[in-house]
Amino acid sequence: MSSESVGILSSPDRSSSPSLIDQLTQNSCTATQISTDYPGEILQQIRSPGKRQLTIEESIVTTNDSKRICNSNLREQCDSKSTAIITSSPSPTSSNNTDSISFPPSSPLSSEVINWLDIFLAMSNEDRTRATEALIRTCSTNILQLNQIKNQIEPYFQRDFIRDLPRELALHVLKYLPANDVARASRTCRSWYETCNDILLWKRICQRKMIPLKKLRTIFDEAIENEWKRSYACHKHLEYVWQHEQLVPEPVVLRGHEDFVITCLQFDGKRIVSGSDDNTLKIWSVATGKCDQTLIGHNGGVWCSEMTDELIVSGSTDRTIRVWNIGTGVCQHILYGHTSTVRCLALHGDIVVSGSRDATVRVWNIRTGERLHMLSGHTAAVRCVCYNGKYVVSGAYDHTIRVWLPDQEKCVHTLEGHTNRVYSLVFDGKHIVSGSLDCMIRVWDVEQGTCIHQLTGHLSLTSGMQLRGN
Repeated sequence: MSSESVGILSSPDRSSSPSLIDQLTQNSCTATQISTDYPGEILQQIRSPGKRQLTIEESIVTTNDSKRICNSNLREQCDSKSTAIITSSPSPTSSNNTDSISFPPSSPLSSEVINWLDIFLAMSNEDRTRATEALIRTCSTNILQLNQIKNQIEPYFQRDFIRDLPRELALHVLKYLPANDVARASRTCRSWYETCNDILLWKRICQRKMIPLKKLRTIFDEAIENEWKRSYACHKHLEYVWQHEQLVPEPVVLRGHEDFVITCLQFDGKRIVSGSDDNTLKIWSVATGKCDQTLIGHNGGVWCSEMTDELIVSGSTDRTIRVWNIGTGVCQHILYGHTSTVRCLALHGDIVVSGSRDATVRVWNIRTGERLHMLSGHTAAVRCVCYNGKYVVSGAYDHTIRVWLPDQEKCVHTLEGHTNRVYSLVFDGKHIVSGSLDCMIRVWDVEQGTCIHQLTGHLSLTSGMQLRGN
């Protein structure tokens, strides 16, 4: 199957996962390569060679499920909920203009600011330009204020051309793309999914490739509603089978948590450990695809887990951490101390570091079950932690990252710069990479406690990252 063959089967909800297109780029690849699994997990939007490749069947299952919303839609929803202060200008030079300035409901304006806005709105356009330039120059010494101005202005210059163009023009643009690129575009968001699955668009693609409409029953009938897209998928699937003389292997589907959310996953090459909101963890055999153990004991949903060759460590909404023996499934230790949900764990040797919604970070010995240290300083829930044996790094909803020396229970750096909650951290011993709800990724020097880089471009939460080399 060529590079156009399988991407058409992917849903927009798989946009952060590389589809089979990435492995089928070279015609010499084998079916065995296509179904190869790689360990590793990514949350939110960075493609990584560690992400497991989708098989045809996995791509098919959710083909018609389109739940993503365009960022432009989200911006409109946010704008519609904002509180507008509309003031008519008393100046004769601007009497024909009606100006609207919107602020979030959570940011009430003081009387001084409102008076300042009245003066600004009364100015002529030329004076407003000069006043704006003067304001920016005044803020030029404060990077945080400049960043806030930039974050407010950027969304107004971002346009979703597929969504904003008339449908006929959007389809006219898309018809020049090869099928695999149209398939990739369809996984961007709901709006793009609907446009990229237009029946006339796929009819043109099939006609360009001289692929006839297939009216007989196919293996893709339940997965693909668009009859022309289905015809294209059948044609490319048949081509692949003829060229490689074998079918793509069936995927292994692990079922056991029923309708509950799977909240965390660990993989060591032999076993998969899944934690769920059903209060349990399950240990799966990769070779057989069967559940070897179900670990029962938590009184609340399991929200985080770590594993070694012998032990599994899990944190829960019941405010406890449990240490399990993988071979027997027995709970060896219950670690008490947190007063709210245990939200994140970081394991290094026999030491596990836990972060909780009680705003504390605690350090434990998983062999003895002893609590070694408690690190206090955050003023809101701790969402992510890292530990390399020397430093503990924690990110929290108070917009800060803290670097600790756990043996001394001392905070050596408080890294400030994010303007919203910190959701994800990566730490290699020298650099800390943090992702936040402010859409910014920052790179920090752990020794100096300074910000080295600001990575911009995301339009929404950075909920997870992976670091490999540089």
